[in-house]
Amino acid sequence: MGSRTMKARLLWLSLLPGLALAQGASVPTRTACTVEGMLDEVRVAMKTGSPAYRKYARLRLKEAAIAMPPEALGRAVSQERDPAVLEAVGAALATKASNAQKPELLQPLLSRASQDADPGLRAAAVRALQGSPSVEFMAKNGDVVTYEQLVRDSAPEVRQAVVENLVTESAGIYFGHNPELAEAAVKVAVASEDPALAKRLLGEVSMEAASPEVVRKLTQQLRSEDAGLRAAAAKALGGVPGSESAGARRSLTSLYRADSDLAVRKASLEGLARLGQSGARPLLESLRGVDKRLDPEIDAWLSALKLNLQEWHLLLREKQRLSP
Repeated sequence: MGSRTMKARLLWLSLLPGLALAQGASVPTRTACTVEGMLDEVRVAMKTGSPAYRKYARLRLKEAAIAMPPEALGRAVSQERDPAVLEAVGAALATKASNAQKPELLQPLLSRASQDADPGLRAAAVRALQGSPSVEFMAKNGDVVTYEQLVRDSAPEVRQAVVENLVTESAGIYFGHNPELAEAAVKVAVASEDPALAKRLLGEVSMEAASPEVVRKLTQQLRSEDAGLRAAAAKALGGVPGSESAGARRSLTSLYRADSDLAVRKASLEGLARLGQSGARPLLESLRGVDKRLDPEIDAWLSALKLNLQEWHLLLREKQRLSP
C-alpha cells in the first residue's frame, strides 16, 4: 500500500468519529485495545452512534481482534447479552479464527448459535459468521453444529441468517467455486421447511462446482410438491459442471414435457439454455408445441442464442430484452 493511500485511509478512519458526532451521535472516548475496553466502545456505538460510527466500531474491533487473546474473545462471546454487541464480538472472533487458522476458536459462537434460549441472540451468533469460511470451519469442528441443523430453528430470524450467510459466502469468498458450499446449500434447501428460503438458496448459491451427489440431490427437488422449489431447482441445474450436464439436460427436458406449471416450464427452458448455450438450439426447437403458451419464450431464447454470447449473464440479459 502506497504512503498516500495509507495516509488517506488513516485520515478517513480518524474522521469517522467526528462525522458521527456531527450527526448528533454520542462518541465514547478512545479506549485501550482490550476486549473489555473495545466492547464498551462498541456497546455505546450500537446504542447512540450513527450508522457510519457503528460500522467503524465493528471494523475496529475486528481488526484489533487479530492481536487479542482468543480466550478473552471467547469469554465475551459466551457472556454477551446484547444481540448487536454479540454479533460484533462474534464477527471479531471469526476474524481471529480465520487469521490464526484455528476453527476450534469458533466453538463458543457455534454454541450460542445452536443452544441459546434467546432467538435474537441465536440469530446474532449466526450473523456473526457471515463473511467467514463458515461451512469449512463447521466441518473442521466436527459438524457438531451445521447450517442444515440451524435452518430448522423455530425462529425465522435464525433461518434467514443461515440463508444470508450461505449466499454471501458463495459470492463473496468462493465466487461460486466451492463444492462443499454447494453441497451445504442443497442440504439446507432440502432441510428447510420454508419454500421461500429454499428457493433463494437454489437461486443464488452457485452450483458450478457441485459434485455428482449434490447434483443428484438437486435433481430430486424437481419432484417437490412446491412449484416454486421445482422452478428454482430447474434453474440451478442449468449451472452444474459440464461433467453433469448430460444428466441434467435429460432431467430438465423430462420436466418441461411433464410438468404442467407454467413457471416450472419456463425455468426448465432457462436451465436448458444455460447448459447448452449455443448448442441448446436444436433441443429447444424440439420442444415447440409441447406448451403453445411458451413457444414465444422458446423463440426468445433461440434469438438470444444466435448472438453466440459467451457470458451467461449477457445471454440472460439479452433474452430478457427479447421476451414477449
